[in-house]
Amino acid sequence: MATLNHLHLSPQGFLFDHHSGLSFSTNSTGAWILDRMIKGVVQQEILNGLVEDFDVSPDQAALDLEEFLTVLRQHRVLPRERKVELS
Repeated sequence: MATLNHLHLSPQGFLFDHHSGLSFSTNSTGAWILDRMIKGVVQQEILNGLVEDFDVSPDQAALDLEEFLTVLRQHRVLPRERKVELS
C-alpha cells in the first residue's frame, strides 16, 4: 500500500498534498474515504463502511470507491502507474 502521509485532510473536506503543494476539496463521502485511507484502513473495511454508513450495495460501494481512486490518480494524489492496493 502506498503511504499517504503526504496528505492532510481538514474536517471540512479540504485536502492538501504536501508533495505537490496542490489542494483539493471533496464532498463528505470523499472526505470519509480519504480519512480512512490516510489512517491506513484496509480496502475491505472501507467498502464495508460505505455499505453500512451510506446504505449502498456492496457492488455499488466497490464501483464508487474505484471511481474515486481513479479521480485521485488523475489528480496525482495517488500514483498513476499502478493501482493502489489498500492493505
